[in-house]
Amino acid sequence: TVYALATPQGVVLFDAASYEPDVTDYILPFLKAVGISAEQIKYIFISHNHTDHAGGLQWLEKALPHATIVSRSPKLREQYGEHRCLSPEDGDVLLDVFRVVTIPGHTKDCAALLDTRTATLISGDCLQSYGIRGSGTWAANIMHPAEYVEAVQKVRGLDIAQIITAHDYDPRGYRADGKTAVEQNLDACITPLRNMQKLILEYPELDDAALQAKYNYDPRLPKIKDTVIGAMRKAMEEGRIDRL
Repeated sequence: TVYALATPQGVVLFDAASYEPDVTDYILPFLKAVGISAEQIKYIFISHNHTDHAGGLQWLEKALPHATIVSRSPKLREQYGEHRCLSPEDGDVLLDVFRVVTIPGHTKDCAALLDTRTATLISGDCLQSYGIRGSGTWAANIMHPAEYVEAVQKVRGLDIAQIITAHDYDPRGYRADGKTAVEQNLDACITPLRNMQKLILEYPELDDAALQAKYNYDPRLPKIKDTVIGAMRKAMEEGRIDRL
């Protein structure tokens, strides 16, 4: 999902979709339909450098030559150069109202935007809940669990009234409206790791693939990869994650 975030100072595009037709057939016609010119778009904010979020950037940035790319991805900064691609830090502000919130975990370069006008966190893929049913084994795809738990705790401390994600996550869809729903959403982001940790502690003799099979046996949960189990196990062995 791509979002256009408008202010009197200009517009931020949040993510760039995947392929050229996403840009030419959907994003650009939408911007024209709602009256947003290329000159109004000041930033293209990339939540993280995965194909379904940054794949369309190579076509989008050509169509929007005046826009600055904002990304924490070293690969994108190398590709587009420091003159075109800014690397934001946690707490940086775009167009006076959009606060950058770094949320590593799914990837190391994951970052969200908090619209301080409405206390809305546009989280992209940063806040991984249980996952997306029927999406293979891409559920709760958290490759840096210790960093993720710390980041979610940081998000809990922010004034957030709404979360909008990039995908339709199980069980709460693509948005959480109201502080109670936000807390429930953040709890759901940690629960898969808690379930993995419990399995690792209960079955120390099983390898990652066997634990994956046990986790995926539950029909109520989207399926995960064994590499996610492996990342959780490594964080536990290195003492980088507490009992959840």
